[in-house]
Amino acid sequence: MSLYAISKNAQTGKWHISHQVPGWITPIGGPYRNRREAITVARLLAGRRGKVVIK
Repeated sequence: MSLYAISKNAQTGKWHISHQVPGWITPIGGPYRNRREAITVARLLAGRRGKVVIK
């Protein structure tokens, strides 16, 4: 199962997506200007067996 995390950069106010696997975190995409856009992309990346976490 894949785990994708969405986090907001406090300085820019933009959202970023990272792929989290035990042992490392890989930045995937961004910056996205709004939260909804980042969530949609993360859900597409996660697919049916993945999970999206919003930080």
